[in-house]
Amino acid sequence: MSIQINFTHDIRVEYRGHFYAEDELRESIWLVNMELRNGLPQRERIEAKRQIAEMEAALKALVTAERAGR
Repeated sequence: MSIQINFTHDIRVEYRGHFYAEDELRESIWLVNMELRNGLPQRERIEAKRQIAEMEAALKALVTAERAGR
C-alpha cells in the first residue's frame, strides 16, 4: 500500500493505484463492511478485513494531512 498526498487540486490519498478523497474512502470502507455483514467465504472475509485496515490507515493519513494543511 502506498500513501501519497496529492495537493494539486484537493487532498487525496493513493490506495492500490487510485486516488481517493475522504468521502470516497469512507464509502469504500462502508461497502466492504456491508459485504462482511452479508457473509463471505473465509478467504474473502480475511481479505475484506485487510482491505478495511488498509483503507482506515489511508483515511487516517488523509485526515492528518488535511488538518496539517489548515
